[in-house]
Amino acid sequence: MSQNPLQEVELYAFASNSAQFYLTPHEFDVDLDGNLYASLSIERNELALGAEAAKSALDLKLPPDCDLVRHLLATSLTGDTTSVTLRIGRRDSWGDYWWISGTRWMGRVLGVEVADDVARVRCESAQVSLKRIGLRRLYSRKCSHVLYSSACGASPMTASAFVLEVYGRSVELDGGVPGWVSGGLAGGWLQTPDGARHMIIGDYGSGVELLYPAALEPGTEVLLTVGCDHSTATCQTRFDNLDNYGGFPAIPSKNPFSTGVF
Repeated sequence: MSQNPLQEVELYAFASNSAQFYLTPHEFDVDLDGNLYASLSIERNELALGAEAAKSALDLKLPPDCDLVRHLLATSLTGDTTSVTLRIGRRDSWGDYWWISGTRWMGRVLGVEVADDVARVRCESAQVSLKRIGLRRLYSRKCSHVLYSSACGASPMTASAFVLEVYGRSVELDGGVPGWVSGGLAGGWLQTPDGARHMIIGDYGSGVELLYPAALEPGTEVLLTVGCDHSTATCQTRFDNLDNYGGFPAIPSKNPFSTGVF
């Protein structure tokens, strides 16, 4: 009697400084090397064949309410990079033993977009990012650190509030914006009880204005996180964090190539 053919599955590993996720798009979970790859509806684009596959961008579609999407939305505000590895798993049907037969793609998450029924995750190949020429940090007068990231080092400043009414992008709060955060929420975010974060572009005493409209029910408790305009004055007075300031405010404004040295 001949041995049954090997079964093949795709295995996705997402890893950041704060969390790890192991997923598979197949209808069953895969237990391999102590990691449980949970079954989840995942669609991806077609990758190139051969050596070009490793250089291709990876575009994924996932359920918008899954834990991975919530994590990516949170880390997009904190600057925590999430790596992605796509491996191929095989199983010998005789012994029911899973093993990794190879790695098809490696890279990092660039961004996530959420619609009503699907979340789209864009990923960049490691080969592309490693070969990119130039500095990764921006050389600018204002700080280029992502607020509250490990490079920033500032401690998050938050306040709780209850939603009174919502008018498009404007969210009225019961009792208004807490006094001690009033005037400092621009560049921060409003977080809902399920972990979704909505960027705040300004506050006006009785409420806040979001970048995009959000469906919030009256009475919902939200968490308001203070923002930053990335200036030295705000870094010092609001966060007392000038030692970690990532900008270069003393860059000369005179261009010696157009005005001369003297």
